Amino acid sequence: MSNSSSIKNKVEKKKKQDAKQYNRHTLKILKGNFAAAEGAKLCRTGFIPAYPITPQTTIVEALSDMVGRGEMDATFINMDSEHSVFAAAMGASLAGERVFTATSGQGLFYAHEVLHAIAHFRLPIVICNVGRPSIPWNIWSDQTDSLSQRDTGWVQFYGESSQEVLDDIIQGYFIAEKLDLPVMIVLDAFYQSHTSENVWVPDINLIDEFLPAKEKTGSEIDVSNPKSYGGLIPTEHYEKFNIKFWQDINKVEDLTNEIGKKFGDLFGREYSAVEAVNIKPETKMILVTLSSITTTARGVLKQHPEVGLLKLRLFKPFPKKSVLKILNHVSNNCIIVNIERNFLGDNEGAIMHEMKRALYGSSFKMYDVYTGLGGKDVPPSTIEKIIRKTFNAPEDVVWIDFE
Repeated sequence: MSNSSSIKNKVEKKKKQDAKQYNRHTLKILKGNFAAAEGAKLCRTGFIPAYPITPQTTIVEALSDMVGRGEMDATFINMDSEHSVFAAAMGASLAGERVFTATSGQGLFYAHEVLHAIAHFRLPIVICNVGRPSIPWNIWSDQTDSLSQRDTGWVQFYGESSQEVLDDIIQGYFIAEKLDLPVMIVLDAFYQSHTSENVWVPDINLIDEFLPAKEKTGSEIDVSNPKSYGGLIPTEHYEKFNIKFWQDINKVEDLTNEIGKKFGDLFGREYSAVEAVNIKPETKMILVTLSSITTTARGVLKQHPEVGLLKLRLFKPFPKKSVLKILNHVSNNCIIVNIERNFLGDNEGAIMHEMKRALYGSSFKMYDVYTGLGGKDVPPSTIEKIIRKTFNAPEDVVWIDFE
């Protein structure tokens, strides 16, 4: 049998296996942005306020087309700015609608004030942010925009693939509506948003089994029974709102793992807050990654059995318990290397900050690596450099492939 015939047979066998595993699905070739739009449609989103900003624009364009063609029973409104987008999303959610929108970079920065309000109003909105940097102006991949919003009270998930983006939106609505918390799904600009991949799209009735229609809580806007929202709160009541928020945000990690397993049982793709790859007692180094860099690192690890990978899917609230559980299996001499596609004006990046908090009191040696900022490619050779550099001449913080 020729090599080409062998490869063809393997591909056909894989297709049959996947079709059996993902029954009640349709295989489509989708860019990450279109996978996000498909996810919002499948979740029966009822209200979509929108403002275009590269590289997320095709998400809201696709949703506009779906609504215009009658494929979605939703209200789509063009707004005059991202601040207005999130204000409209807040109002619709207060009225009881299931809300979705998308933004990027400066759009997310502009909405900063409203992000706080949405979180502390406890509104279960789900959005997509297509990560890009700010100044100097740039439209390519970077996670500085979303990571700079980590203290606004939003749950943050980082998808590795178009499939994961679609699946994260579905699970995101379940978590958001279970805990009354807003959820941000983050994907890398262009590497995910504009790259076509095979995506298994679930049938709508499968989604309905997993995600029921949004239920009324009794706190919604009701014109026949007026209420006030966001009024002045005296000190003795302000703390009560915050402790309830604290109690529920601390449920996110466990619920993520619980729902990820339930999702796997129904959809054939299981998820968790974090993913461990090649992490075992003899592992000498662990790379910690977010989003698309993870896929590149997976490939490099095939040549480095001594190196493991810790993929952070849930980033905020930081999944401390899941991280510690994985690291319990390795020696304290194992080196941890955090790969940062963000710069927040500090010596270290956001992943290092959160890992230090999670591992406070432990003896693990950690290093921080900046790479891929502003969309610069992170090929396998860069991951190889990170591994060699950290093993042979480590520095606490280093910029790799910087010229």
